[in-house]
Parts: sequence; structure tokens; C-alpha cells
Amino acid sequence: MPVLTRTARAATLVAPRTVEVLDQDLPEVGPGDVLLTTLYSGISAGTEMNVYRGSAAQWRTKHDPETGLFEPTDEPEWHYPMAYGYAAVSRIDAVGEQVTGVEVGDLVYTYTPHASAAVVPAEAVIALPQLDDPRIGILNSNLNTAYNGILDAHPNLGDVVVVSGLGVIGLIQVQLLRKLGVRVIGIDSVAHRRELAERFGAELTMTPGPEVAAAVRALTGNRGADIVIEVSGASPALNEAIRIVGYCGTVIAMSWYGGTFESLSLSGEFHHNRPRVISSQVGGLSPNLGPLWSMKRRQQMVSQFMQELDLEPLLTHEADIEDAGDAYRLVDSRPDDLVQFVLTYEEDRA
Repeated sequence: MPVLTRTARAATLVAPRTVEVLDQDLPEVGPGDVLLTTLYSGISAGTEMNVYRGSAAQWRTKHDPETGLFEPTDEPEWHYPMAYGYAAVSRIDAVGEQVTGVEVGDLVYTYTPHASAAVVPAEAVIALPQLDDPRIGILNSNLNTAYNGILDAHPNLGDVVVVSGLGVIGLIQVQLLRKLGVRVIGIDSVAHRRELAERFGAELTMTPGPEVAAAVRALTGNRGADIVIEVSGASPALNEAIRIVGYCGTVIAMSWYGGTFESLSLSGEFHHNRPRVISSQVGGLSPNLGPLWSMKRRQQMVSQFMQELDLEPLLTHEADIEDAGDAYRLVDSRPDDLVQFVLTYEEDRA
């Protein structure tokens, strides 16, 4: 019987761009709960950086689940100090007396903060497939997000699809799109990421800029791209996505755009070329998929992709949880060779 952990070391946001690793009390393991010992967790370079920088809406507003609106408030949804994160690979160390379907020793994924241990309801864990490198499991959320964007885009065989932003989501999408038989063009300012995209099957990669729209038209008989998937989170990139896509084409806006959008232009190409701009958010499925699709089915596909895709090259940086503050600062600065940062945990620390 394992020693039940009652505290955990947790990466905690104490102010904008400030992370400290603090002790966090854990609740008792209830009848329907499991105790997890964390092995790895992943720092998101997109959504999580908006939280880290203090630019996420929840620091200033509260989300009304009934209306779906974020309303300004004196009591915002989030406050400091706060542990954050949503990409943890853990081992189950204890189960409550009513738990079925999972066992001690199982390798699982959870949407839990960066912490050395956690107690969660058993239904909150996602069983991971057999992985040669269990670190790959931290990409579960990324895979769901990337795949969801492609389900929203619904490309056809023969389409030209531009992926703008070749971070971990974009590089996964390049691989998935090639499985569908579409032509893929990648856009990113970082040479290492462009090289990975070409390794994964992109026929061409380019650096961002106003010349990309003309270059894509030169490659497509002046049609433009059928689909542009915008993953970078930069407002100028969304402007360029609207310019790059062809007449009545589709732009998939994947990012949680932080800050303001003074540079967004809805004149010119947006007005004359009639593009459809679709927000893709991992919490929901495209309404065009129909009743046969579900979150469970999407997760089943993601577990399959986890074993099929070339994902290990995406894990470029690693540090212990005790160095989480330095890790966050490195991700925030976006060094040229960074794709996915992995936090590690000593199993005997708990």
C-alpha cells in the first residue's frame, strides 16, 4: 500500500509573470477518488502564457455559464495565488473504495495543474495507451486541440491548407493533414520549426509577411488557399490568414488571442473575398459533424494518434518542477528552438 501524499509541490502563479513552487494541501481520497503521483506535465506556449502574463480575460471578468458572456466584475473568476496547468501524466497510487475501471499503477492523463500529486474524481482521469516514451502523454490536450481544429476545417482531398504558426499544435496539424492527403504549407518565423514541418510532410514553408498571400496564389493558379488554420495567436497573423485564403475559403482561428486587436482589418480581402472565419475551441465539436461524433470518440482517435504520429521531436525542453519559475520565463521568451516544455517530477519526492 503506497504512502498517501497529503501535500504536493505546486507551480503557483503569485503575480503576473511570477511563479513560485509552493506546498499545496491535498484533500482526503474519497470513495470515488484516485490519488495521483505526477510524472510529467507540459507548459502550454499559447493559452497558458496568456494566463501567466495576466492577459487572460478571467483575471478581470467572470464567465457566466448560462449566457456564455465574460462580464467585468470586482470579483473576477481568478485571483492570485493560483496553481495552473492542464497537461499532466501521472501514475495512480491509490483508489477509493468505490472506484472501478482504473487501478493502482495505471498511467493516466489529467487536466490538472503543475503539481507533484493530486486527488481527483476517478472519472476525471484519461487512460493513456502503451507509450514507449510516457512523456508523449502530456500532448493529449494538444492533440485534442489540433484534431478539433481539423474537424472544424473539414478539408477535402486535394485542398491546399496553410498552417500559420508551427508550434506544437501547428506541427501536429501538419502531420494530421498529410494523413488526409491535402497539400500543406507552413508559416513560421523560426527555422527549426519550419524544418520540422517539412520533415512532417509540408511541401513548402515560409516566414510570415505580406508576401505570403501572393506566393500562395502563385502556387494555386491565383485561387489562394482553400483553408488557413491560424495557430500563432498573433493578431497580424489573423489579418494575413484572411488575405491568404481564397474566395469563400475558410479561416480557422485556433488561438486564445490575448491583449487587444487594434490591427484587425475587416476591409479589403475580408469584405470582397467572403471568407468564413470560424473559432475552433477544444471544449466543443463542430456542429457539422452530426450525432455520431462525441468527445469520447475524439479522445479515442487522439489515443490512436499518440501511437502513430512522430511526436517525440516536439519535446524540446525539460526541467524539474522546482525550477518551474525559470521554465515559465523561458517559454514566455519563446526561444527559437522551443516547441514543447516538459516539467519532470521525482517519483520519491511525494
